[in-house]
Amino acid sequence: MVTTEQGPPHNAAQQQVRGLPAWYFVLAGLLVASFDISQQFRSNYPLVAALPLVLLAVHITLWFVLLSRRRQYIRSVWRSPQARLLVVLLFGVRLLLQLVLTRMADGAAPLHTYAHLIMALALLVLTTTGAWFDQWLILRTVNKRTEQTKERQR
Repeated sequence: MVTTEQGPPHNAAQQQVRGLPAWYFVLAGLLVASFDISQQFRSNYPLVAALPLVLLAVHITLWFVLLSRRRQYIRSVWRSPQARLLVVLLFGVRLLLQLVLTRMADGAAPLHTYAHLIMALALLVLTTTGAWFDQWLILRTVNKRTEQTKERQR
């Protein structure tokens, strides 16, 4: 027996996909930068050494509590080829920054004392903007296909 539905079929793929909130990418950037921040300030403030673990706990908690409905989108963003390229580029930028700051810091004492802070800020900005741009690119493509599919059905 064949049944037909009244009205247009309800398809989840035909709905506009909303992106992750901007604070999620700032949190991801802080998580990446937290190691260098803790390295910079742990001699004066011993509790700062736990900053990467605290941010990781916050990240995991948000992952399971607030972002549970969007988990599949988060996974798709972080598993995309652009995200993998972003990770490789961030690793390269960190090594390059460390080499440049080491060479420059030999002659300039202030740069040497703030080398980890400079790396942390650079990685924070690069991670946040890179991950946000990756999501924007993916959502633009997905939502454009959704709009084209809707227009074809009309």
